[in-house]
Amino acid sequence: MLKTSQSVCKLVKLYLLLEWRQKYALQGIVIQMFTSVFLIFLSINTLSIPVWNALFWLMVLFNTMNAISKGFLQESEGKMLYYHSICKPEALILSKILFNALISLLLLLIFILAYSIVLGFRIENQWQYLLVSVFFTIGLSAVFTLVSAIASGVGNNHLLIPVLGLPLMLPLLLITVKSAKKALDGLETNSIYFDLAALAFMDLMLIYLAVILYKFLWKN
Repeated sequence: MLKTSQSVCKLVKLYLLLEWRQKYALQGIVIQMFTSVFLIFLSINTLSIPVWNALFWLMVLFNTMNAISKGFLQESEGKMLYYHSICKPEALILSKILFNALISLLLLLIFILAYSIVLGFRIENQWQYLLVSVFFTIGLSAVFTLVSAIASGVGNNHLLIPVLGLPLMLPLLLITVKSAKKALDGLETNSIYFDLAALAFMDLMLIYLAVILYKFLWKN
């Protein structure tokens, strides 16, 4: 267990270093994010709260998918052989999920700031809404990391990412929409705790599923 955690930490540091050297990809997503928010502002003069909420989750979903869906697809065969020689499969998939979650949460923070400044943040229970956003983003990171690994294992088929990702993230989406609606309507804080616990449990289950399935992909 200790060796696995050490391998995960070393791999995450490696991914961060590589990402820092190739900042143009992340910068492109940030520019796309700001452009999308500005286009929404120019296109719709007054946003009702339900429309504001729907656009928020759509943007979070697509920003996260664009940022991490190519996690394994961009890895060369030589680099994957190198990973095979230095770590176990659970260490590799956990490090990918952790790294993608960190990147996704950073993008989420930037997006919330941009979205709030341009379109306002009109939520009654703001902290609950933000917690839902964090749990949703972590869950998406696990889903798209796993789907990217599967697509990489069958010849880098990009079509598999949306096809396999949708059924995996449907339960996550349903709980997120339900929880966000409660925060949006300003319901009592206690009523959202169960949904937050369900989201956290769903994230853990998705991460566990990714670790289990990736062991079979690792053999191939």
